Amino acid sequence: MRVLWIAALLCLTQFSQAQDLEDVIYKKDGSVLRGILLEQDFENGRYKIQLQGGSLFSVQKDDIEKITKEAPLNAAVSDDRININIENNPSTVQSPSIEQYTQALSKPEEKHTKHVFFIGTMSKSIKDEDDDGFAYSGINIAYQYSATEHLAFYTAINSGKFDTIIIDGDRYEYEGTVIDENFIQTQLGIMLSSNTYQGWQFYTGLGLFKEKYSNNNNFRYSNNSIRINSYGNVSGSEHYSGTNFLLGMGYSWQTLQVQFRIAMDDSDDYKPGYSHSTTNLQLGFNF
Repeated sequence: MRVLWIAALLCLTQFSQAQDLEDVIYKKDGSVLRGILLEQDFENGRYKIQLQGGSLFSVQKDDIEKITKEAPLNAAVSDDRININIENNPSTVQSPSIEQYTQALSKPEEKHTKHVFFIGTMSKSIKDEDDDGFAYSGINIAYQYSATEHLAFYTAINSGKFDTIIIDGDRYEYEGTVIDENFIQTQLGIMLSSNTYQGWQFYTGLGLFKEKYSNNNNFRYSNNSIRINSYGNVSGSEHYSGTNFLLGMGYSWQTLQVQFRIAMDDSDDYKPGYSHSTTNLQLGFNF
C-alpha cells in the first residue's frame, strides 16, 4: 500500500512539472522564443508560437535550430513580458505593445509648410502679330497658400515701368525720349500642381487680374504704328481687367524655393491682334 502511495505521488509530481513547462524555439540567429506552440504546419514548414504577453510569431522551419520544452527562465516576470536570449547572453526583458509595434512600422509624419511669401522680378510684354511691341519691367510681390499637396491659391502684385522695345521678337532697351509710363497689376488665381511641398514643382492655373497704365507723355513709336502707351489716350491712365492662364515650374527646399511663372492675360478691352503676357522670376520663403 505504501508503495502505491509513493508511485502516485511521483506521477502527480511529474504531471505538475509538465504543466509548468513551456515550449521553447531556438532560432539559428541565436534568439529564443518562449511560450505555447499553437501550430505545427509540417507541409509548409511553419511553426506558430504564442508568447507570454499574447504576441504571435510565425517561424519558418529553416530558421529553427531546435524545439524543446523547458521550465520558465524567470517565473517572477509578469505575463505581459517576454524573455529573448540572444547569442547566449542573459535574457532581455521587453514589454511590447500593439501601439509600439504600430508606431515602429508607420512612416514618420512629414511636416509641410503651407504658406509662401515671394519677391522677384516681373515683365509685362505686349506684342502684335508681327512680334513687335514693348514691355514693362519691375518687381513682383506674391503670396501662395497650399491647401493640399496638389492644390494652391495664389495672389500677386506686379509693378513696373516702360523700358523695352520689341522688334521681330528681339528686345532692345529703350533709349529715346523719356517716357514716364507706369504699370501695376494685381492677380488672384488657383493652381493645380504636381507637388506644392518640397521638391520639383510643375503647375498650371486660372485666375483674374486687374491692371493700370499711367502715362504723362505724348509719344508714339513709329515702327508699325505701335503705341508705347497702351492703345488709347496719349496721356492719363487706362484700366483693364480680365482672366489669365498660368504656367510655371520651380523647386522648393525646406525653407526656400525658386519659381518661374508666365501668365497669358486676356481682356475684352484689349486692342485686337495683340498678345499680352506677364512673367515672373521669384524667390520664395516658406513658413
